[in-house]
Amino acid sequence: MRAMNYNELSGKSILLLGKTRALNAEEFDTLLKLHKIERAEHCNHDVALIIEGRMMNPYEQEELAHLYETQQIPIVELSTIEEWLCRSIEPNRLLMSLKLSRNQERLVDFLQNPYISDTLFFKLLKLYDWQNEGLFDNDMNRDVTASIIGRFYEDLDRNHNVQYAMSGLAHLIERYGNADLIDAIADISPISRELKNPSDRSLTGILDAMALHSDTSEPILRLLMSGRAKLLAHREPLGLENELLMLGDEEVNTILSQNRTLSKEGADVLEASHPHLIASNTVLCDTRFDRLIGKYASYLASNPSLSPAMQQRLFESKDGNVLDVLASNPIIQREILDRLFESGRFSMQLAKNSALSQENIKILFLRGESEVLSALAANVSTPIEILYQLSLDQRFERRVKTNPAFGKYIQTHNIGWS
Repeated sequence: MRAMNYNELSGKSILLLGKTRALNAEEFDTLLKLHKIERAEHCNHDVALIIEGRMMNPYEQEELAHLYETQQIPIVELSTIEEWLCRSIEPNRLLMSLKLSRNQERLVDFLQNPYISDTLFFKLLKLYDWQNEGLFDNDMNRDVTASIIGRFYEDLDRNHNVQYAMSGLAHLIERYGNADLIDAIADISPISRELKNPSDRSLTGILDAMALHSDTSEPILRLLMSGRAKLLAHREPLGLENELLMLGDEEVNTILSQNRTLSKEGADVLEASHPHLIASNTVLCDTRFDRLIGKYASYLASNPSLSPAMQQRLFESKDGNVLDVLASNPIIQREILDRLFESGRFSMQLAKNSALSQENIKILFLRGESEVLSALAANVSTPIEILYQLSLDQRFERRVKTNPAFGKYIQTHNIGWS
């Protein structure tokens, strides 16, 4: 059966059994008329399409069952034609109509409509009057807040309650936030008011999520600066780095020194006061490495930006503390890891290292040392067959269960796990 071309219904009639869903009855009929489609009250020879709506009464259900049996007229679900009708909405005309009428109930109906575009949704959201009340302080505000979460929260079926929880918008930003969505949320009056004059502790989670999200725009970050400088210092990539450094706050500087997206210039500023943290975290250049290796070699050994030449210099130092840290760094070259393994001195650290070869992981497993086995149970590179064996031991069962590689394998192979 070929797909229905609704444009072919122009000049014809349709019969809706039951009620509409995304559109109210008036909007539904108005959009039908734009396409020169009439809605019939009863089934007759002029009807070219039957629509299976929601909340059918017993008479309509009986009529639908009869129509299915005869199969003389095409029958479609309501959602397919509502989606088609909504694509024909002229955004500017709708926006102008809503501005002039100030019909908030009609506006809320459209905000709850899943078939309008995100662009139109954001424009409509700007028109909503929150009446100087909070996100859930009245029924309409609650419905609009729920519509924001419901539209963008991708796995809503697994977490229905998130739509009606104060933390819902914070979770939405954390998991599915993007620049447009965060801007839109920041612009709604309960949030906009809080950004400028913080007073409502129930909105703390939403503002915290904005402060940490990588897509939050600079104007919003500036509004968050006064109360959330520490959170802003955690962001990757960093925003407002210069402004944060200018605060001269010790806690903020400590966090910045551990931020792997700190600029070279920022690292230069903080190296004098936090050399060990800069050695461990900043993207290294040869000049900085040479400057720090004398006193901070063990911190450098944990840095994820070590070049092969830097790794070799640290390995050749023969310093036990340095080699111990080097053995757990997953960016270290296989040749160096193999030589550390051959020394027999760094089994615990090597067992944690996801870059260790499968062969050497198996050797460590066969040695049976409890602490080493515990580290292997959490290592994402440990072979699945070894993880299975470790999972049978109560000492390591929990670590295996929380190992992302094992969890992915279980899901991929559709294996139950109690």
